[in-house]
Amino acid sequence: MGFWQNVEDECEYLGITRKELAEKAGFSVHTISNGIKRDGMPAADLALRISRVLNVPLEKLLGVDKPNDISTISESEKQKQDKKLFTKYLPIVQKLNKLEEESKKAVFTIIEQLK
Repeated sequence: MGFWQNVEDECEYLGITRKELAEKAGFSVHTISNGIKRDGMPAADLALRISRVLNVPLEKLLGVDKPNDISTISESEKQKQDKKLFTKYLPIVQKLNKLEEESKKAVFTIIEQLK
């Protein structure tokens, strides 16, 4: 994947809009739109600002990071990842908990079939 697709994916994961990213990184939303349309590489300073706002290594956005062996990830990094996942999926879990038992079973059956 290209830089801008990775940025889009991170924004979606974090639940922030292009406009919010642009404001926090100090550039216009038009810059993001052009980057995505052209699938080009941004200037180094812009790429670095984006990675800092998204709180991800620049290498990840550039698509050059190596898959992490879970044993090499620090405990604080594991906690950060857990917190991100918790924040992302908590609303879904809360909605599931409100379902009747039969509906829950149906949802879990579907999830099992997706594995």
